[in-house]
Amino acid sequence: MGLAASQARFLGLTARKSNVEYQGQQINQARTALSNEVMNLYQKYNNLDVPVPPSVNEYVKTTYTLDSTAEKYQIDSFTKITGGEYDGYYDVTLKYDEESAKAYPYTAKDAVISATIAGDSISYLSYKIGTDSYYYDENDTENSTIVKITGDYDKYQGLTTVMQALGLTDGTFYMFRKDNKAYYTTENDLLLTEYDEHGMYYGNYTFEYQGTQTNERTVSAKAAITQESSGRLSAITIIDSDDEDLKGNTYSITTGTQDDQKAYDDAMNQYYYDKEVYERQVELINKQTEKIQAEDKALELKLNQLDTEQKAISTEMDSISKVIEDTIDSVFKTFNS
Repeated sequence: MGLAASQARFLGLTARKSNVEYQGQQINQARTALSNEVMNLYQKYNNLDVPVPPSVNEYVKTTYTLDSTAEKYQIDSFTKITGGEYDGYYDVTLKYDEESAKAYPYTAKDAVISATIAGDSISYLSYKIGTDSYYYDENDTENSTIVKITGDYDKYQGLTTVMQALGLTDGTFYMFRKDNKAYYTTENDLLLTEYDEHGMYYGNYTFEYQGTQTNERTVSAKAAITQESSGRLSAITIIDSDDEDLKGNTYSITTGTQDDQKAYDDAMNQYYYDKEVYERQVELINKQTEKIQAEDKALELKLNQLDTEQKAISTEMDSISKVIEDTIDSVFKTFNS
C-alpha cells in the first residue's frame, strides 16, 4: 500500500472511529435516560399506599338497650324535636331482632338409601349419611331410628313449618334426628327416588328441617331522654309510640358495645377495591420496568458491538500508522543516501 493510499485509509478509519464514538455517546445518553425512568418508576412504587385490611376492633359502636323489655329494644337513633306538640322531646327509632321459624334444606352428600317398597308404601328404609346410620322397620318401629309420621304433625319438632314450606297439609313423612334437629322427607319423594335393582340409591339427598330466621324490626317513638354529663344515655320515657306496650313507660338504659358489622363490611369492601387498584398499579410499574430493562439490554449489546468495532478500528489504525511511519522513514533514507 502506497503512502497516499495509507493516509487515505487512515483518514477513513479516523472518521469511522469518530462516528463509532459518537454512536457510543448517544447510546450512553439513552441508557442514562432509561435509568432515570427506572428511578422515577421506583419512586412512584415507593409512593404507593399499601392497603391494610381493617381490624374488627376499629369498628365498635356504643349500644343503648332499654331494660325490662322482652324485645330488648335498642336505640338506633334519636333527634331532638324543635317546635310543635313535642318540642324539647326526641324522635327516637328503636330496633329489635324478631326470630321466626323457617324451613331450610339439608343436602346429605353421597348418601346411601336402601328401601323395601311394597306397593305404594315402604316397609323398610335405611339411611347411611357420612358415618351415621338410621333405619325404619315396620316390624320393629319401637327400636327404629327413623320415625314414620302419618298424622298429629304438630307433635313433631318443626314439621308443620316444613309442611308449610312444601305447600302440604297432609301426607306421610319420615324423620330422623341429628344434633338436636329433626330432618324430614316425604314418602312420595322416597318412592320417586331412582333405586337400583337392589333397592339402593347412591348420591345426594335433600331433607328439610326447621331453623330460625332473624329479622330486624323498628319502632318509632316520641320520648324524653336523660343524659349524664358524659353524654351517656341513662333513661328514657316513652311519650308516644306505634308500639302501645311502650307508651307511658320509663326505662333505664344499659350501655354496651357492639361490632359495627356494616361499617366493617364497608371498610372491607373499600380495602378489596384499594388492594385491586394497588395491585394493578404495581403490575403496570413492573411491566414498564421490564420494558425499560429490555431496551437497556438491547442498547448494552449494541454498545458492546461498537466497543468491539472501535477496538478493531484502533488496531487497524495502529497498523496503518506503522506502515506510514515506515514508508516515510524509507523515503527519507533514500534521499539521505
